[in-house]
Amino acid sequence: MALFFRILVVAALAMFTLASCSTLYRPPVVVYGGSAFAGLSGVLAQSAGKPVDVVLVHGMCTHDAAWAHGAIDQVMRGLDANYRPRAPGRKAAAAAPEIEIVRREERVGAVPIRFSALVWSPLTTALKQQLAFDMTGTPTDCAAPGECKPRRARLNAMFKDKLLNDCLVDAVIYQGASGPAIEQKVIAALGKVLADGGGAPLVLIAESLGSKITFDALNAMLVSPSREQADAGQDATARLVQVFMAANQLPLLGLAEQSIDTRARAARPAGAGALERFLELRRALPRAQDKRVSALTLVAMTDPNDVLSYRLQPSRYAAPDVHVADVLVSNKPTWFGLIENPFGAHNDYLLNPGVTRIIACGAPAPRDCK
Repeated sequence: MALFFRILVVAALAMFTLASCSTLYRPPVVVYGGSAFAGLSGVLAQSAGKPVDVVLVHGMCTHDAAWAHGAIDQVMRGLDANYRPRAPGRKAAAAAPEIEIVRREERVGAVPIRFSALVWSPLTTALKQQLAFDMTGTPTDCAAPGECKPRRARLNAMFKDKLLNDCLVDAVIYQGASGPAIEQKVIAALGKVLADGGGAPLVLIAESLGSKITFDALNAMLVSPSREQADAGQDATARLVQVFMAANQLPLLGLAEQSIDTRARAARPAGAGALERFLELRRALPRAQDKRVSALTLVAMTDPNDVLSYRLQPSRYAAPDVHVADVLVSNKPTWFGLIENPFGAHNDYLLNPGVTRIIACGAPAPRDCK
């Protein structure tokens, strides 16, 4: 009888746990009104065996080369269910304030995929260390001499240490005095990874702040007085066929480029944001044979419980040459309908098989996309 009672209790607890935990958007849901779109597999299928370039740019929070290799592995798993990572060496991120470029070449069938991941975290590391005094530690008596480590509730400590002191601070740094220097380093890195592309189709996968940084850099290249930079920007823009944005922050960060003066806002061009500006410059590219511009697909993947992510809204960007889709995803379980781990909600997009399937197969996914 006691054994039966124990089994009953365990079963009840299991049912309660399952009922209290849900992942609302697994599989992902394309928001009504968005365009159907092909994924990376569609680009590979149309490449006629020629290489495809894929550039990855991380977002807020500390990242290193391990992130780059892990993200590439996940994209490859999305393209090939039988893919086994080659376990490349994981070297630490550069100690100097420079962008680390992680390159890998993979193949899907006969088509080479040239991956380039830009790890820009080292650029902000030194500034973020100024907030180390505020990180949560073993509580001390702050009324006595010595280091002050206040008591914090566990959840608040996680929000403070991770979302603010390690993540949101990156956006603060980029939007401030360091922004132009970061932009120039990203321009130099893009110039390196996109040089001699040979007309290969280009796919961009960017996370959170990485989308803003990348579009700002491309915009600066397109209007640069340097012929070399302008040519590189035009070539990259003409080759760009797909952009996947995880944890899109363009609507939030774009507010920093607007004025509270309604007259000033009215006088400002409609294409004030980074993406709007990029689309304007893209349409102004020369239509000569060597600058032929492909149709562009923009896909924003948003976990509704990611407090730092926003949908794109197709009506704002869609055009005959631009196809836009918003996709809702769940990166972590929601507990009791109350909370999803906010750090995982913002940082785990490329660890989510549903997200990598969207990148690989598009939506709706063709039956033969494995």
